[in-house]
Amino acid sequence: MALAFSFENIASVYDAQRAHPPEAAAQIGQAIVGLSGSCASLLELGVGTGRIAVPTAQAGGLVVGLDISAEMLALAAQRAKATDVELALICGDAQQLPFPDQSFEAVLAVHVLHLLSDWRSALSEIVRVLKPGGLFVQGSDWRDPDSCVGRLRTQLRLAAIESMPGSRPPGAGAALAQALARSGGTTSEPFVAATWVTSVSPADVLASMAARFDAETWVLSDAMLATVMERVHAWAEATWSDLTEPEMVEHRFILNVTHLGTAEPEVMHS
Repeated sequence: MALAFSFENIASVYDAQRAHPPEAAAQIGQAIVGLSGSCASLLELGVGTGRIAVPTAQAGGLVVGLDISAEMLALAAQRAKATDVELALICGDAQQLPFPDQSFEAVLAVHVLHLLSDWRSALSEIVRVLKPGGLFVQGSDWRDPDSCVGRLRTQLRLAAIESMPGSRPPGAGAALAQALARSGGTTSEPFVAATWVTSVSPADVLASMAARFDAETWVLSDAMLATVMERVHAWAEATWSDLTEPEMVEHRFILNVTHLGTAEPEVMHS
């Protein structure tokens, strides 16, 4: 069963969950431009609030941001204006891109493809709009899985799945890597664009989850969230003697880069 989900409902809290420290954001933007080249045309799918697009533009990238959420795009426009960068923003669907063939030297996707009902169509569109030899860059946020953040997010995910059996989002996962390989893409080893550390307690994490700052809570009804949080809170109390005790949590932003050739991917016919 597909999850009922819309970024319109969480646009106002998105940055609270996904924000990067300024120094890390700058490093991420510089890393992306280092891959695509200065003044290269880059399309970001699911640009959201512009947390990646703006520092990439600041580093010299010519960025076009696409998102299906008007609220997200409005926040991205505000961020671009506040930082005095040029950012072209377009409301559209990643599964039907409103661009001519071979329009971009790079396409970037961060926490997007796993949310799409048909990621295969999105991949076909990515290949279509890339220039020959273009780059498909996938970004992801990593948090230490052994930290209180990682452990509590795992418990939240398990509790949500248990409460909503069969309601996982349509993920791409390993199938995406296989499709990229079949398309003639060559994927490099993942590399870390930025690393930073935050101080956070289990109580902080629980509070952010209850306030829907955590992505896994976005698809839950209020009643379902209350049930899930009750289970997670009980697990936390049994795990830590003091929920207010902070710990240092390592974060990383990881980039996966695929160099795509000119061959039409098999995925377009699947």
